[in-house]
Amino acid sequence: MDRLEFSRRALLAGATVVAATAAPNPAAAADATPAAAPVPPGLYEAVTYTFDANAFAAVLDRPFPHRQVVAATTFGEGIASFAFMRNTINAYVDPIYFNAGPKSVHAAAVFYHGASVLLAVDDAMWAKYPLADLTVAPGTTPKPDAKPVHANEHAADLNGLVATYGASFFVCNNALSGFAGLLATKLAPAGTAATRDQVVAIHTELVAHFLPGVMLVPAGVAAINAAQEARFTFLRA
Repeated sequence: MDRLEFSRRALLAGATVVAATAAPNPAAAADATPAAAPVPPGLYEAVTYTFDANAFAAVLDRPFPHRQVVAATTFGEGIASFAFMRNTINAYVDPIYFNAGPKSVHAAAVFYHGASVLLAVDDAMWAKYPLADLTVAPGTTPKPDAKPVHANEHAADLNGLVATYGASFFVCNNALSGFAGLLATKLAPAGTAATRDQVVAIHTELVAHFLPGVMLVPAGVAAINAAQEARFTFLRA
């Protein structure tokens, strides 16, 4: 259920309570429709967390003369972002091209939609949860000869960019919360429904297993905007 629908139902429930309280006589009050029970948050709504805006701003303000942010909306685009970031960095480092020095470019990526967010977690989460199943685009099926994936096979790319070049990665909390909901639903025993507590627990665990250099942001689209305001050029993966 989206936030708008939740708000509409809550408003109607509140109006029912007011009508019953303001009834002109006891009989009318007795006939009033009982207030609806509170509607719990949907499984796929964003999980609330503590965001350190100052720490986020400090990452964007690191003193690099050149800055570029790549945005990814799918698992494939997330993988492509690693190559794009490395190509930009190498062009600036290479003495026959820009010759700008070893750490002249602050390359950043925002995983803000789709399964791109799954590139941010370590092998332990890939071993524990069926994350590989969620990297397949909707409406498609894995190749018959596709091998099982039990690890983040692209973690080395992310780790190398962070350790060698000081790259930064940002993950959209809205997207990650959605995947926590998908996982909770997928793992629920047959005939049972996933609970909000399970979603929050999975979300918390995924964040705890972020790779070094990865930061959770409230909304990836806002992080892209903030990066551009901090003088990052924008590149779509």
